Amino acid sequence: MNKKIMDLGEHIPGGKKLPEWLLNIGERLLGFHEFNVAHSKVEDDQNAGSTDNFFRLACKHLPLNYEVKGLENIPAEGPCVIVSNHPHGMSDGLMIGDIAMKVRSDVRIVVNEFLHCVRGMRPYQITVDVYGGEDAKRANMSGMREMLKWLRDGHCLIIFPSGSAASWSEQDGRVIDDPWQENMAAIIRKVKPTVVPMHFSGQNGKLFQAVTRLCKEKRSALLAREIKHDSRTLHQVRVGRPISPSRIEMAESDAALSDYLRLSSMMLRYPDTAAANVVEVPRTMDEIAAPMDPELLQAEIDSLPEEEHLLYTHKSTGLRIYTAQGSRIPRLLHEIGVQREITFRTVGEGSGNACDTDEYDLYYEHLIMWDPEHKRIAGAYRMGRTDEIVKARGVTGIYNSEFFMLGNAFVNHVKNGLEMGRAFITAPYQKHPASLDTLWMGIGSFVRKYPQYRYLYGTVSVSSEYTVRSRALMYEYLKCHCTNAELAKHVQAKTPPRNMDLLSEDARLLPKGMADLRLLSALVSDLEPDGRSIPVLLRQYLRLDGEMVSFNVDSEFGDTLDCLVVVDLHNAPERLVSRYCGPGLKSLAAQTGEA
Repeated sequence: MNKKIMDLGEHIPGGKKLPEWLLNIGERLLGFHEFNVAHSKVEDDQNAGSTDNFFRLACKHLPLNYEVKGLENIPAEGPCVIVSNHPHGMSDGLMIGDIAMKVRSDVRIVVNEFLHCVRGMRPYQITVDVYGGEDAKRANMSGMREMLKWLRDGHCLIIFPSGSAASWSEQDGRVIDDPWQENMAAIIRKVKPTVVPMHFSGQNGKLFQAVTRLCKEKRSALLAREIKHDSRTLHQVRVGRPISPSRIEMAESDAALSDYLRLSSMMLRYPDTAAANVVEVPRTMDEIAAPMDPELLQAEIDSLPEEEHLLYTHKSTGLRIYTAQGSRIPRLLHEIGVQREITFRTVGEGSGNACDTDEYDLYYEHLIMWDPEHKRIAGAYRMGRTDEIVKARGVTGIYNSEFFMLGNAFVNHVKNGLEMGRAFITAPYQKHPASLDTLWMGIGSFVRKYPQYRYLYGTVSVSSEYTVRSRALMYEYLKCHCTNAELAKHVQAKTPPRNMDLLSEDARLLPKGMADLRLLSALVSDLEPDGRSIPVLLRQYLRLDGEMVSFNVDSEFGDTLDCLVVVDLHNAPERLVSRYCGPGLKSLAAQTGEA
């Protein structure tokens, strides 16, 4: 066997004076022997002319087995940083090197000083000291300069930002990554390479965790033993979609970027399956009713006096927004119900009925987006005048009282508000950017006409067709950044979400790591198989500084996550309010005594 790279006699005080047989026993117990044998075989293969790189040979002879998903996400050229969690230690470094070199050969991996003893890794490594004090920090400056040069020359750098293997956390009650080092994020922010998040499954054993708690600096002697255990496992490795340099610029600080990259890595461990059937309820789907005759619909549109019912006409598309109470438009209401059901079913929702209408539709107002050229409904929105509904029917007259227990304080808060809901845009118009804008111009025109209505509120749905991990991420983001804690005290969901939270160590990353809505949108798009981003209506409400009040799961509507949101138009961004409602809305409301 070639010269040992792990010699127990060099790792313990007075070890060279111990008898060889005792050291051999210790090396077998600690896994040194197996690692030395494997490394010797690697060197023998290389000397015999093997074309396999060191990482491939190491994974072969230890052996380390893994399944990798998303290998195509590693760019074949250009400056790139691969960041990953670090559950095991040395095994992670060997496997990640093997994975990266399946795509490109210009790879360097940042390792701690303990791994410098591994001769085969030396051509591929940049060494740092994760345990030292001030002297180590000064010495690490050389490594930092080497990393910067490597990336600026257009190469691939692999970083485990925690710097050491994951350890037990009393706070979280599980093994988690150590804090990710912000200086690694600083390098990324300086160079702005493409960043690829990666995640390894598993964790080290109980002995390793116990030694970590007693004396973290001494646990490195157990890393070879952990490799022996790792050889018995099929490791699951997930490679996330590349994070562009433009997204890196959205992070406000090194700490924010570090948290965002860690979250991007950790989200890969959550299920990538759809969240459907969170609540198992058998559902039957009726055949959708036949649409109405376009001529009959046009006749009903023509019966609506324009000065009272026509709110807005889009100049380029010709789409029109009409408003009318449901009882006034029986044919159009039927068609709204048909198109609602068709549209909602395509995203895994829907009532299951032939026509999606209910008793609220008759006394609620409807914003109808009408296409006069094709004589058809392009979309619709339902609005309820809260003051009139509560006066005539009480709180139970509000549609959302079916899903939330609405306290008096909340109802009083939104009494000068419009309950918004049941919004849809039909398939032919969904990809046209003017469609949603046209609907909102209609809403703004209505508010301009009736300025006493200051608030817009209602539920925005997150379909169960989103993956489990995306729904959890959106749910936690909304709780962290967008919740009105005072109003939330007065609303209680009848079927609150269960088992939808992120793990505690991941939720802690949201305040700094995802302070920008654009980062949420981009990460959800990365996590979704079809690349979809957050729901367009959710994005619209958040752009208006909408605040969340409560969350409910609607098991009768495809297990959608319903987020109850309130928008205060007087405190929303002036640019958007002026666009939709015209300038001076607050002044106009003051003139009517409703400011």
